[in-house]
Amino acid sequence: MDYIIKARELGEALLKTPELQKLKEAEAEIRKDPQASKAFDEYQQKESSLIAAQMLSKVPPEKESLALIDLKMRLINRYQSIRNFFNVQQDFERLMASVNLIITTTIFGTPNLDQLPFPQELKDMAQKLLHNLGGGQEGPTMQIPEGFKLPEGLDLNKFIK
Repeated sequence: MDYIIKARELGEALLKTPELQKLKEAEAEIRKDPQASKAFDEYQQKESSLIAAQMLSKVPPEKESLALIDLKMRLINRYQSIRNFFNVQQDFERLMASVNLIITTTIFGTPNLDQLPFPQELKDMAQKLLHNLGGGQEGPTMQIPEGFKLPEGLDLNKFIK
């Protein structure tokens, strides 16, 4: 099971990324303020409950989803440390989206440019990215599911040479 070893190595490498280090520092900053820490714990508990409900029913309860968004916005507005955490978390999520994109293109091949459901400018950037990921070699094309969208906030420019 060489892939399990490689997955563990990837996890260990991700532990050393600046994005994860900043995320840990941002959470430590929250923990310095007892009120912010308690509010953040409440948010995380509600988020975990919502994720569990989604996994079981496959349909997110709308009322709970909206309540979680409302709570997040109130925490962001009230606590600078929590606002900072969510900003830093977006950077880490972009990193993870990039890692997932690389894994997916390695497994399924690079998508054909015509399969990408994006404006031409974004398709051009994506093509450069995929060309760089493939080491300049053409790979098999991947079938893009209808309605596929890149993760929010993913900046492909930083991967284009």
